[in-house]
Amino acid sequence: MKLKQLAAFIALLMILSFTSPVHSVAAKTKPSYTISPSSKTYKNLMMNFSTYNQYTKHYYLLRSYLERLEKTGGGTLTLKKGTYTISNTLYVPSNVTIKLQSGAKLVKGMKTGTRQFGPSSSIFQFVRPAYAYKKGVYGGYNGVKNVSIIGTGTATIDMKYYKDGIAIIAGHNQNIKIQNITFQNMYSGHFIEIDATKNATISGNTFKNSKASPNKNKEAINIDTPDKLTKGWSQQWSKFDRTPNSLLLISKNTFENLDRAIGTHKYSGDKYHDRVTIKDNTIRNTRQDAIRLMNWSNAVIENNLIKDVTRGPNNDYRGILASGAINPTIRNNTFQNTARPAQFFPWKNSGPGSEYSVTYNKLNKANIEAFETNIVRNNTENFIRINTVYGQFDHNTTQFVNLIAK
Repeated sequence: MKLKQLAAFIALLMILSFTSPVHSVAAKTKPSYTISPSSKTYKNLMMNFSTYNQYTKHYYLLRSYLERLEKTGGGTLTLKKGTYTISNTLYVPSNVTIKLQSGAKLVKGMKTGTRQFGPSSSIFQFVRPAYAYKKGVYGGYNGVKNVSIIGTGTATIDMKYYKDGIAIIAGHNQNIKIQNITFQNMYSGHFIEIDATKNATISGNTFKNSKASPNKNKEAINIDTPDKLTKGWSQQWSKFDRTPNSLLLISKNTFENLDRAIGTHKYSGDKYHDRVTIKDNTIRNTRQDAIRLMNWSNAVIENNLIKDVTRGPNNDYRGILASGAINPTIRNNTFQNTARPAQFFPWKNSGPGSEYSVTYNKLNKANIEAFETNIVRNNTENFIRINTVYGQFDHNTTQFVNLIAK
């Protein structure tokens, strides 16, 4: 009896060893859909809505497939060549890749053709569609995960100078990729706003052309916290818990003809965006400081070309401006035709967020030594200014770090 039982047990193990891998592979398979501007919605859903018309048809087209991918637990949506006019926000669930083929162009829609709702200011938000209209469902980094928007060739997102428009809003996310897309024509918004997100890569993109905002401080990529006091974030599905970003990589992008390329313009007290890396980018023609650090810890900014920053009313606009920078590594950058290469000074929010105390930089010897590796060409100043006292800019409270003049 014991031998028969052993033989039966071995036979069962052999059956399981052959069948289990097949089931695991099948379980991981995600659907893939390909659409064009002339496609119908998924299984013709939403096409009978009274609000489905020539202005909203592409919004409903993409929405129908994104909601389908929510139900399947993720997958891929490929957009073929052509123009897609997006009137309202598209909500992207977890485990989704959106591929824009060469020649695919997403355009911000200005009309909806209905009185039931107007156009939205954003094109994409990384939030589960079923949760988009709920309040406070996401906090920390517990929102949508594993989302990619990847372009090839001449893939484009055109904001058409829609006032306060934002192409992509990421909040409370993990594992985000935005690659190889041309973002263009911004007005007083951002191309990408990223809050409370961990592990994001933004690479190989072009960000170009904006109308000047009132304060000329609207970044192509805005790095922020969901904080009601600073009023820089208004998504109802967020808990407004002031979670900072962590592990952001911004590399091999081109920025041109903008207010600013990358930065933060309001900080949350004692909250620091950690390990933001900005490397191998080209930044040209900004109306104000090209990169604005504000409450960033352990940032790395290296091998970037920053040129043609507007010199400002007193020759005081900078390639990099930092406040609340803790242990920053800024090395091997080239600053060309820029009044001031970089400047560090204490700062305090004005207006919304002014409840927070002054934020100070914390620099060590290694930080200072790294500064000395940067190159300057045709600048008003060939050094980095480090002001240590809030509101004071005299020589007695300023340290000067010389750079390599070429």
